[in-house]
Amino acid sequence: MRTTTPLCVLALSASQSSGFSFHHITRIQRTSETTLSASRREVIAIPAVLLLPAILSSPVNAEEGDLTSQMFNPDGSPKEGVETEAKERTVEFSWDFSKDLSLSEDGQNIGTTQSGKQVKLKYKYPFKWSDGKDGDVIYFDRSEGTNAKACKRVTVFQAEGDADIDRLKKASLVGVAKSIGAPKDTLERLYKADIISGKIDYRNDQAYYEWDMAAAPDSCSNSAENLGLGFCPYDNIFLLSATIVEDKLYCIVVECDSTKIWKLASSELKRVRSSFIVDAVSA
Repeated sequence: MRTTTPLCVLALSASQSSGFSFHHITRIQRTSETTLSASRREVIAIPAVLLLPAILSSPVNAEEGDLTSQMFNPDGSPKEGVETEAKERTVEFSWDFSKDLSLSEDGQNIGTTQSGKQVKLKYKYPFKWSDGKDGDVIYFDRSEGTNAKACKRVTVFQAEGDADIDRLKKASLVGVAKSIGAPKDTLERLYKADIISGKIDYRNDQAYYEWDMAAAPDSCSNSAENLGLGFCPYDNIFLLSATIVEDKLYCIVVECDSTKIWKLASSELKRVRSSFIVDAVSA
């Protein structure tokens, strides 16, 4: 059975009239990788300013008749009582255990990474997103109202060296990107991203630590997105899921680089993240 344990909640209060309201904000300041507790029961508030724009914490209300909103919750899980046989594409590959970095981007090994037989990794994405073959743009969603690339890329990696579960438990305290050993060559912006939320998800009785993170450009003084508040709106969203198998750390990073697309595809992007499974292959 799949269960989910929250790691944190956001310091955002609901308003019956306007949806969200901010309280007790005296100074505007971006905080890279805001410190959160990894305790499964402790709840810690995050400065609400990190939620601008608010669409990062929850998608906008879908129009009536939107099939995705009818079938799935905002976190990507099916709604109670809904039987779903959604068509999906499965990306599956295998590596050998190694102390070196192993890296895959959109299902293809990168750099010196070699296929193996000791550990199997897989994830799924909606069938309606193109697979990048026959000249198509990968992850392009031609659905009415979207007609755009729904996902920037999907990165999967095995971090260098050995790891234990404490490395994931403390990740929110010492910095997620640093703790999980994210490759800087491909995920450099993740090191400057803010934590929006985090939780522990159990799949096949195995713990997967998940974080929603977002990064803003260093400067937007010449951009129409400049709000005049001393910081720039987020322009890159990262959905992470990490686990430990045989003393190795494995992580998937699902990226979206458009807040407009995030409004339309956030539930589907989260389902990609939650479909990540890592299994050791029995000899």
